[in-house]
Amino acid sequence: MGALKGSISYTKYYVDGELPHDFKVMFVERVQQFAFLPLTAEDEDEERTGWCSVEHPFDLDLDEHKVLFNEYLNLGLRTDKWRLPGALVKAHTTEAERAYLEEHKKQKISKREKEDIKAVVEQKLKQQLLPTMKVVDVSWNLHRGELRFWTQSAKACDQFEEFFEQTFGMPLVLEAAYTSALECELDDAQLSWLEQIDATTFHETVAV
Repeated sequence: MGALKGSISYTKYYVDGELPHDFKVMFVERVQQFAFLPLTAEDEDEERTGWCSVEHPFDLDLDEHKVLFNEYLNLGLRTDKWRLPGALVKAHTTEAERAYLEEHKKQKISKREKEDIKAVVEQKLKQQLLPTMKVVDVSWNLHRGELRFWTQSAKACDQFEEFFEQTFGMPLVLEAAYTSALECELDDAQLSWLEQIDATTFHETVAV
């Protein structure tokens, strides 16, 4: 399951840094500042990302009761993107060019005119269609500093890491054997031993 439902596949991080004294108020304010803003046909942006409720992706009015659950901070990371079908854009653009030639009594359309016509066509299509929407659950245990992001897509994780730090001012450290060991409150001798460990390859190396 995801944070509430869905896939069990997630990427685990450790949140680097100490929580501010007034972190509850501060984090809710930052989430509200970076809440998702719906795309419109008039926007220049082709893609937009922001926070939404972990329970309802269309709920963007985020307050403490929708974000904080005991020691957890739960959110949805919503990304909307315009994906106009190429064949649809081409067909409408061809028709618009034909109408433009007829209206202006011209035999040929310049490159700039083609670009302008296509832009108008795309804006009209956006008024009739909806952008695609993708939401990924986020669950952060504030006490343990552990965070789960419900996808293993490298591109999505890269985008999330940057957006998370932009929102909360705290970098993420990807879970690995070494980083997990550091969370075990090792003493100085154990830390020194850990630093001397070399990576082990569990497959045969083939010479090229």
